[in-house]
Amino acid sequence: MTELTTMERIGLYGGGVLLLIGTVGIGLLEIALGAPHPVTGDGQVVHETLISLGVRSSIILLGLILMAAYGVTNLLSKPPADTSI
Repeated sequence: MTELTTMERIGLYGGGVLLLIGTVGIGLLEIALGAPHPVTGDGQVVHETLISLGVRSSIILLGLILMAAYGVTNLLSKPPADTSI
């Protein structure tokens, strides 16, 4: 296997870390420190998040963009494999 370049490491590791932070990390933080879910007089549950959904989805989206950028550059930079038999 070949060594990863700096850009490949940023795309793979950076994207993976951002995905993990956005899903697992913030999810565990919400479980541990999240606000209680009070019930209104009408019986509706009021859900307040510790970290806004916009921030959480932006972190996940940035991780996906980094991994997709790695995939596209890897696809364009590698020569196609010889499939002739």
